Amino acid sequence: MNKFKMMSLITFITTIILLGGCVVKDNIDKETASDIKEIAINYIENNYKSVESIKLEEPYRGQMGSLKVDGTVNEIGFSISFNEDLTFKGISTEEKFPERKDECKDTSCEY
Repeated sequence: MNKFKMMSLITFITTIILLGGCVVKDNIDKETASDIKEIAINYIENNYKSVESIKLEEPYRGQMGSLKVDGTVNEIGFSISFNEDLTFKGISTEEKFPERKDECKDTSCEY
């Protein structure tokens, strides 16, 4: 094998390994995933008005290591982050997401 082919092969293998490492997400055990979903549903139901439907995807570990779950409320997207002890960390929502309940505007209501 000539030098050029060897270098090309090494570059190709290195690229595949690096790209593969970026795609793999930490698996979250079933019990923790179930807990995250339950907490997310309770948080949304207790803190937002006019919640008619909630759909959740599978929880995952984000790039910075926090636990996350994405989903929709009334077909409008959101993402909730949790601390390691499964307490609420933050939420990002799309436009027209339901409004917070009046009593939950300054501080999160119990969930």
